[in-house]
Amino acid sequence: MPEISVVAPVYNQRAQTLIELVRRLSLVISSITDDFDIILVDDGSENDAWSTIGAMASADPKVRGVHLSRNFGQHVAITAGLDYADGNWVVVMDADLQDRPEVIPELYAKAQQGYDVVFVNRARRPESLLYRSLAATFYLVLNALSGQDYNRLQGNFSIVCADAVRAFRRVREPGRFYGGILRWVGFRHASITAEHAAADGGQTSYNFRKRVRFATSLIVSFSTRLLYISILIGLMMAICSFIAAAIIVIEKIRYPDYPLQGWPSVMTAIFFTAGVTNVAIGFTGIYIGQILQQTRGRPLYVVAATTSGVAPIR
Repeated sequence: MPEISVVAPVYNQRAQTLIELVRRLSLVISSITDDFDIILVDDGSENDAWSTIGAMASADPKVRGVHLSRNFGQHVAITAGLDYADGNWVVVMDADLQDRPEVIPELYAKAQQGYDVVFVNRARRPESLLYRSLAATFYLVLNALSGQDYNRLQGNFSIVCADAVRAFRRVREPGRFYGGILRWVGFRHASITAEHAAADGGQTSYNFRKRVRFATSLIVSFSTRLLYISILIGLMMAICSFIAAAIIVIEKIRYPDYPLQGWPSVMTAIFFTAGVTNVAIGFTGIYIGQILQQTRGRPLYVVAATTSGVAPIR
C-alpha cells in the first residue's frame, strides 16, 4: 500500500494540463514520501486525454489510468478512482489545476493531527462578485431544501484515510455526492483554508445547467424534505379554499340579492391548483425514479480500459 494515492477525475482536460498536473503532484508529494501513486480517471473524454494518460503511465509507473466507457459524471469518476486507490491516505482533487497540488503537504499535516477526513476551504476564489453572490444564494436554498449543511467554500479537494475510503466504497447508491457520502459515513472531519486557482484555460466544464441538475439529484438523494414541502403547500391551499368558501357563503347571506362574480378568480384558482399539483407529482416522480435506478442494480460505471489491468477493489 502506498502512503498517498491521488485521485483526479479527468474530462476533456488538455494534454499540457495533465502533464503539468502530474509534474507538480510528483514534485510536491515527493517532499512527503516517495511511496505514492497518481490515479487519473478519464470520464469519457472526447479529446486525446486518455492517450495522454496512457503515455504518462508508460513513462512513469507511479501514474495509473482508468478509462470509463462514457461520461458518467464527476462524482461517479471519483468513486471509480477510490475503488482503485489503495493508499493509506487518498487525496481527491480536480484535474484542471484549480486545486493546487502545493496544498497537499498542509492537508497531510492536518490529517496527521488525528483527523480521518480533511477538506479544503477555498479562499480568494477567482470568480466574479456576481457568481459568488449567486453561489451563496444557491447554497442557501440547497441547504434549506436538503436539510444538510453544505459549505459552499468546499469542493472535492480533500484527503481521506483508508478506513473512510473503504466505508465510502460500501455506499453504492446511484445518487453520488462525494462530500455528502463522506459526511454520512462519519469519521473525524476537519478543514484547512487555501487559495483557489483559476481553471486551466479560464473556464470550468461545470456550467450552470450541470450545477442545477447536480443540485436536484443531491436534494433528492439526501433528503425527503421536498415531499414534506409539497404536503405543506397542499394543506395551506386546502385551508385557503375553505376560508374562501366561508367568505362566499357569508357574503351571500349578507347580500342575498347580489350576484356572484367569480369566473376570473375561479379559473385562477384552478390553474394555480393544477400547477402546484403537477409540481408535487413531479417531485414524487423524481423520487420514484431514484428508487427505480436503485432497484435496477446497474453498476455505477463501466471501465473500458486501464493502464495497469488491475480490477477495481470493491
